Amino acid sequence: MRTRVVTREEAERRGATNVGEALDGELGVQVNPSAYGALGNPSAIQIQGFDLDRVLVLEDGERVIGDSGGAIDLSSLPLSDVSRIELVTGPTSSLYGASAIGGVVNVLSAPPAHPGFSGRGRLEGRSRAGLLAQASGAYRGEHAWASADASFQRDDSLTLLEDSAATALPERAQHLVGLRAGAALGRGIDVRLRARWIHDEQDGIEQPPPLPGLGVYLIDVPEVTDRFTLHLTETLDLGGGSSLRLAAGRQWAYRTSERNLRGSPQSELRERTGTLQSYEAIATIAQGRLTWVAGARAEVESLTQELERTTVSTSGVFESTVDEVPDTELGSAAVYGQLAWKLTDSLTLMPGVRGEYWPRYGAVLAPRLAVAYRPAPSLTLRISGGRGFRAPSAKELGFSFDHSGLGYKLEGNPGLAPETSWGANGDVTWSPREGLTVRAGAFANWVDDLIDFDPKPIDTSGGVDTYTYMNVAKARTAGVELSATFQAASWLRAEAGYAYLWTRDDTGNPRQPLSGKPPHTAQAALRADLPLQLELVARLRTISSAFIEVDDRGVTRRAPGFTTLDARLARPLWPSSQAYVGVRNLLGAQKDPGRRNDHRPLEGRTVYLGVVAELPWEDS
Repeated sequence: MRTRVVTREEAERRGATNVGEALDGELGVQVNPSAYGALGNPSAIQIQGFDLDRVLVLEDGERVIGDSGGAIDLSSLPLSDVSRIELVTGPTSSLYGASAIGGVVNVLSAPPAHPGFSGRGRLEGRSRAGLLAQASGAYRGEHAWASADASFQRDDSLTLLEDSAATALPERAQHLVGLRAGAALGRGIDVRLRARWIHDEQDGIEQPPPLPGLGVYLIDVPEVTDRFTLHLTETLDLGGGSSLRLAAGRQWAYRTSERNLRGSPQSELRERTGTLQSYEAIATIAQGRLTWVAGARAEVESLTQELERTTVSTSGVFESTVDEVPDTELGSAAVYGQLAWKLTDSLTLMPGVRGEYWPRYGAVLAPRLAVAYRPAPSLTLRISGGRGFRAPSAKELGFSFDHSGLGYKLEGNPGLAPETSWGANGDVTWSPREGLTVRAGAFANWVDDLIDFDPKPIDTSGGVDTYTYMNVAKARTAGVELSATFQAASWLRAEAGYAYLWTRDDTGNPRQPLSGKPPHTAQAALRADLPLQLELVARLRTISSAFIEVDDRGVTRRAPGFTTLDARLARPLWPSSQAYVGVRNLLGAQKDPGRRNDHRPLEGRTVYLGVVAELPWEDS
C-alpha cells in the first residue's frame, strides 16, 4: 500500500490555504468545485473515478462529518494545525473502513517540533478581496506539551455574469480555534487531546430567470456552519515495538441555511444537525518478522433537518414548520486485522480482513491482500487487491438540498441498497540513479449497486426539477499513472506525470462513461533555488474534457477541458521567515456560466502576497 504525503510546507509552496487546494495538484486526484454545482460547489475529491462518500476523509484517524450531500468540502479544512496530509489510493477497507472504496485522505496534526516555547504566524492577501491570518503558539516540556491555533480567512463573493447579481462563489468568512495537548503519564503511557471549533459564514445570492409580472428578483442564501471536534487518544507502549491505542471521538455539525426572497417576507430556514460518536481500540504486536495489527471500532451517526417556511398569498402570510429529514441514526460496529509478514528481506506479505455490522443491512466481510517485493535497492514492486462495501449514508437516505431558485432540488432515497466492490492496484517504483525516481501504476475496480445521481428528474413541477439518488447496477473504473521526479541539480527539481482514467456505467444500453470523470490528466512541476535566495515553484496541469450525459435528443454533452498554471516566488526576510508572491490559475481558465456542465475552475486568475514567520528563529 503506497502512501503519498503532502506536508504543510509543500502545500503552502503550491499556494494552498486549505486541504482542498493542497491536494489539487496530486496526480490521479481531482479537486474541482465546479463538478459539484448541484451540491453548492464543495471542493470534494475524486480518486480512481470515485468521489463523495467513496473516499474516506479523516482527521487524525477520525472520520469527518458535516458534509454537503455526501461531499466533504476540503476547502473547509484549513491548514492552520495541519502537519501533513496522507493520501492512500485504492480499496483500503480492511483497515480504514468499508467506505474507503476509492481511497483515504488523512489530515494529521503533530506535537510541537521544538522544546520550550515556539510559534508561527502567517498573513496573506488575495486579489479577490481575500485575507488569511493564522497564528499558533506552543510549549513542549519534558513530559507534556500544549498548543493553540487560530485562523481567520475571508473571501469576497464571485459573480461570473456582469449583468447578474448571482454569485458563483459566496462571500465567505471562516474562523478556527483549536487546542491540542499531550502528556506522558508514567512509563509508556501517552495521552493526547484535540479540540477544535470551525465557524463558517457564507452569503450568496441567486437570481432566477424573470417571472411574468414579477420581473427580475433576487434570493439571498446565507449559510452558517459550526463544526466542533473533540478527540482523545491513549497509547500504551508494550515494548519491543508493540502498542495499544485507545481512541474516543465526538463531532457536532450544525448548519443553518436560508432562502429569503429580497423585499418580501417569503423565506425558508433549514436547521440541520449531525453528530458522530466513535470508539476504537488498536493493538500492534511485533514478533520478529511478523507484525500483527488488530482493532475494533464502534460508531453512531445521527442526522436531522427541520424546515421553517414563510409563504405569502392573497390570503396573507403563513408560517409552517416540518421535519424535512426526520431523526435518522446509523450505527455500525467493526473488527479488523492485518498481518505484515516479512518472508525475506525483500518480500513482504500483508493479508487483512475487516468485518462490519450495520443494523440496517447486516454483516459484511472486506478482505484484502497486498504484496511488496524489493528485488534490488533501486526497485520496488507492490500489488494489492481487496473488497469494498459502503452502506448508504444518512445524507443519501434522507438528505434534501433545495435550489428551487435555480430550477432543481435533490432529495434522498430511503430505498437505496449498499454498494459492493472489488479492486486491484499495482505499481513499480524505480530509482536508476541518485536524484531520479520513475513510477508506473495501474488499477481496476468493479462496483455493484453504485450510488449516483439519477440524471433524469423524478418530478417536474412549477419549473423545478426534482432529482434523487439511484443505484447504478454495475460500474467499472480502471486507469494508469506514470510519473517521474528528477533532481537535476542541487538547486533544481523537476516532476512530470500523466494519468489515464477509464470509467463505464454498465447499466444502460448503450453503455456510457460515468458522468464528470475526465479521462486524461497531465502535469509538470518545477522547483528552483535562484540567486538572491529566491525560491521559485511552478506547476502546470492539463485536464481533458469529460463525458456528462447523452440528452433526450441523442446529443452527447461534455465538460470542456482546461489548463492551469500556478507559480510562487519566495525569499527569506530573516531567519525562519519568508515573504512570497504568487498566482494561481495564471492562464485564467474559468467556468462559462452560460454553458451547461462546464467544470472549469470557478475562480479565474488569483494573485496573492504574504509573509510567514516561525519562532524560535535560531533553528532556521
